[in-house]
Amino acid sequence: MNRRDALTRGLGALALLAGPRPDAAAGQETVQGSAALGPRVPKRYLRTVVDEALLRRHLLPADAWHPYPQAGDRAAWARVPADVAASLVARADAWLGTEWPQLPASLFLEFAENGNRTRYEQRYFERRSRLAGLVLAECVQGQGRYLHAIADGVWHVCEETFWGLPAHSGMQKSGVGLPDAQEPVIDLFAAETGVTLAYVHYLVGAQLRKLSPLLPVRIAAEVKRRILDPGWQRDDFKWMGLTAGHDGRREPLNNWTSWIASSWLEANLLLEPDPERRVAATLKICGCLDRFLEDYSDDGACEEGPGYWAMSAGPYLDCLMALDSALGGAANPGAGLAADPFVRRMGHYVLDVHVAGDWFVNYGDAHARVHHSPPLLHRFGRATGDGGLAAFGAFRAPAHGIALSGQGRLARDVADVLEVARMRATAGKDALQRAAWYPALGLVTARAQAGSAQGFFLAVQAASNARSHGHHDSGSFIVFHDGLPVFVDPGVEAYTAKTFGKDRYTIWTMQSGYHNLPIVGGHMQRGRDARDRAARVRVDDGRDETGMAMDLAPAYGPEAGIETWERRVALCRDTETVSLRETFALSRAAPVALVFMTPRRPDAAQPGMVALPVAGGRTVRLRFDPRRLRADVEPLPLADPGLAHEWGGTLYRIRLASQQPLAAGDLTVTIEHET
Repeated sequence: MNRRDALTRGLGALALLAGPRPDAAAGQETVQGSAALGPRVPKRYLRTVVDEALLRRHLLPADAWHPYPQAGDRAAWARVPADVAASLVARADAWLGTEWPQLPASLFLEFAENGNRTRYEQRYFERRSRLAGLVLAECVQGQGRYLHAIADGVWHVCEETFWGLPAHSGMQKSGVGLPDAQEPVIDLFAAETGVTLAYVHYLVGAQLRKLSPLLPVRIAAEVKRRILDPGWQRDDFKWMGLTAGHDGRREPLNNWTSWIASSWLEANLLLEPDPERRVAATLKICGCLDRFLEDYSDDGACEEGPGYWAMSAGPYLDCLMALDSALGGAANPGAGLAADPFVRRMGHYVLDVHVAGDWFVNYGDAHARVHHSPPLLHRFGRATGDGGLAAFGAFRAPAHGIALSGQGRLARDVADVLEVARMRATAGKDALQRAAWYPALGLVTARAQAGSAQGFFLAVQAASNARSHGHHDSGSFIVFHDGLPVFVDPGVEAYTAKTFGKDRYTIWTMQSGYHNLPIVGGHMQRGRDARDRAARVRVDDGRDETGMAMDLAPAYGPEAGIETWERRVALCRDTETVSLRETFALSRAAPVALVFMTPRRPDAAQPGMVALPVAGGRTVRLRFDPRRLRADVEPLPLADPGLAHEWGGTLYRIRLASQQPLAAGDLTVTIEHET
């Protein structure tokens, strides 16, 4: 069965909201109002559906599995819209006759020597993007014009000593530095390289064989040596979730597991020469995916943020689609593996965290501006029966051409190209949800009016500070007005060696003092374990108001001296404001400051008010009691290109500081717009 046909099969039940994790603290989530509607949806683990007997009966042999049309199927590729085909050809034509990027040892060593990872990665991904783009152009054109360039790309990649990134070379026994060619390890991008070459072999292998029969042989040998063999032989890669640490517990898994598993699974299905091992490896991969699903937030939210969703929930869907296709639909006849309410919830999360335009609710290492692949959104919606998600993909799609990944993800890119025609047949609709509540993550979102970006939008999250890609930000919030940012989460700078090292939380963007949170006696939040999070979370969702209340005290260490700190943040639709109330008791009097991060240039000249210019020449005002709080503004020039792209050249930190040390307090701040 062609995977494109398999994608039409899923019809999951509507499931927007989920119950808490079993290990949630007692009283962690209490909900009142319409946002509480929706029963908890259990997870369905793959090994309960896909077993050895099923695989032995129904798994198609490698030479019989046709997930997509091959380049020789001219009728199928002729159905790609003409403008998409033209854009692929134009991009590939620009590469012809140009030199391939070189990856010298000196560039690889930069990560070990100075922590820089971007210069090597830019060339590394350019190689793969070029190879994937040339293959797609050959598929849509079918004239053989790109075959020699494809052969060059294949040869370059096969000759690389190490398919992973320098930042991941520490997975080897030799440690960070130049890689040991004798120890292939599977990181995110070694796995992606393997599946990319597997699809080169599948899509244009017959054409490459005419140039040289050794080209497909070399591809198969390298993928086997670097991906299929270590994946089968080793159980100790942390992302597998198959081994425990010294304390008998395994580390929680993140996007690495589903992302690598999707690449490994498809490479295994396409190129594993041993039929017995092909079945056994598929079972092993399903076991890894079950460990991933076990750790996935029980409400379906992506705890790493919407920017990571495409490489977390997205590849999980890719795995389900590949299995459905390779099993001929036998795993879940008439519906498909993605026809599962929890998988539908994983997809629907994207709709609930969309603010407006390219803006999404960000937290942790996620960026606020996200460009999800529209065909992926559409494909996810079709596979799970979520018409809103499919319509959102159609709404987000460009009018002409296609925007592909910049990292050469051929497995994802070919699916996207072949999805465009169906996506264009779907009526597009924006995702502007009225309110949503994800209790396991501790995330609530609310806007002034469903279906409109006008007015205020509020999101509050009370997640653990120890989560994957997390910052010290439990209890922080963001506010948008008319679809544009007012109070924000800064996000993350370009990754360096420091980002995931022992000094991670010395980076300012990771610290709670640069999120919309209190600083108490000069102390910020911490994140040593899962208990470092806001507690006793309560969410109310009524017609006129949606808000969250919580105790921030557990997110801070004992040095802060907080006995209780109840924060309540609410979107008040009746008064068109956002209200913030801080009620606290400290073990000793201490100076207190409330932080507000904004890309808007604040004017704090007037006592009791900070004015911020927003769209259309209007103003948002931060109002407070000047007898109790005073405002100061700190500009933060942004040297990081990613942060500057999102926020402009400067972020501003507003501090509403107590006029004197406080042992207790009841502070109220109102965010209002000019009427």
